[in-house]
This record gives sequence, structure tokens and C-alpha cells, in this order.
Amino acid sequence: MGAADTVPGVSGGTIAFITNIYEELIFSIQACNVNALKILYANGPKAGWQAINGNFLLTLFAGIISSAILFANFVSYLLDNYEAHVMSFFIGLILASSLYIKKQITHWNFQRTLVFFAGILLAVLLNFIPQNETQVNLLFIFFSGAIAICAMILPGISGAFILLLLGAYEHVLNAVRNIDLLILLPFIAGCVIGLIGFSKLLAYLLKHWRDQTLIFLLGVLIGSLYSMWPEELNTDSFSFSFFIVFILLVLLGFLLVYFLEKQAQPIE
Repeated sequence: MGAADTVPGVSGGTIAFITNIYEELIFSIQACNVNALKILYANGPKAGWQAINGNFLLTLFAGIISSAILFANFVSYLLDNYEAHVMSFFIGLILASSLYIKKQITHWNFQRTLVFFAGILLAVLLNFIPQNETQVNLLFIFFSGAIAICAMILPGISGAFILLLLGAYEHVLNAVRNIDLLILLPFIAGCVIGLIGFSKLLAYLLKHWRDQTLIFLLGVLIGSLYSMWPEELNTDSFSFSFFIVFILLVLLGFLLVYFLEKQAQPIE
């Protein structure tokens, strides 16, 4: 998730879906509330830690943060030199994870089809928002974190892409590379507040309208393919040699998801 969240156009939420931890992630974050504080006060640290699924959250976020730091330079190099190859691989991931999500939806009707296309439309329209260039401002960085984290936990909507639209992507990526706490601390604070608030909404939707929420997220996931399609496959610049590489990378991404899904299934 950490590596994916550093790539504009790719969502860490997609990786959470692929690895079958998405709903546990949302409900665990949502559990970080006043009730957890009451449990902590009444029953002690162990009970409070269990109430928020602390071991899961600690392990996951340690992985996200360490991966983002370790892969920031590597991802920047890949995007600068092999952007089309990176996007081809993630197209395979998204296609396979879309099939995985579709299997969890019990039935379709006209209303749910409209919800599906609304998700696609949202993901596509994000690409037409003018990108912004702005000066570093700590309050701006804080709110950028709060907004981007909401996208980061939505499959198909890239938090890095939202940062790019806001004009904060380069500032945050450079801060991650250089461990610049002056930028990172307000960004992380914004992420924490945005994550806790937005997870409550997602948890409510998954609890009361699970199929409709999954259908909308599936639409967003499919719509995100628009921003990833390699320019090398456009009519004017079509390259047959890259087309072969594209197919191989898509298959690699697809098979990786298939393998992860099999590993995520409980052993009977």
C-alpha cells in the first residue's frame, strides 16, 4: 500500500482490496473513537488495544510508512524512466482485483448499474481537473493530507494523484525522500484526522449498504484505468514491441493478484 500510494494514478486502497484486508482496515480505523478511550480508561491498555485491533493497525501502518520511505526514490526513478511499464503492471492489478470485488456482489439491478457508472464517471472526471502549483504552506500541507488520505483508502482513487491536483505532490514526495519533519508532521496529522473521519463514513456504508458501496468502488476502480492507459498504445504512437511488453506486464499484475487472493483465503 505504501509503494502504491507514492504513484499518481494508483491507490493503496486497491492493494488493500487485492490482499483481502480492506473491510478489516476500515472497521479497525473506525474503532479508534471515544468508545475505545472509555474501554482504555475502564479496562486498561490491553483491552483498549484489542478494541481498536491494534496489532493489525500497527503492523499495517508500519509497513505503509516504511515502504513509502524505502520506495520513494525507486518509484520516482521508475516513473521518470518507465512510467508506461509501471502503469501497465497496475492495469493488470486493477483488472484482477475488479473481478475479485465483483464476485462479492450478490446481485445487480438497474439502480446498482447506475451506481456503478457513477463510480466510473467520478474516476474519469478527476483527470480533467486543472492541476495546481502552490507554495509550501504548513496549513495547506495539513489539509492536503486530510483530503488525500480519503482517496488513498478508496480503491481506484489515487491519493498521490489528488496531491498532484492540489499542487502538493512534489513537496510531500521530497519530504519523504529527505525525512523532512517540518513538512511530514503536519501532513501526517492531516492524514490521521482525515482517515478517522472518513473511515466512519465508509464503515457505515459498508455496514448498511455493502453491495451498493462495493459496486460504486468497483466503478471507481474501472474508471481509474483511464488515467493509466499508456500513450504508447494510442493510435498515433502505437508501438507493437511495447504492446507485447504491455500484455506481459498486465498478465504479471493479474497473476500476482490471483496468487495473493489464493494466499488470503483461509485454509480449510
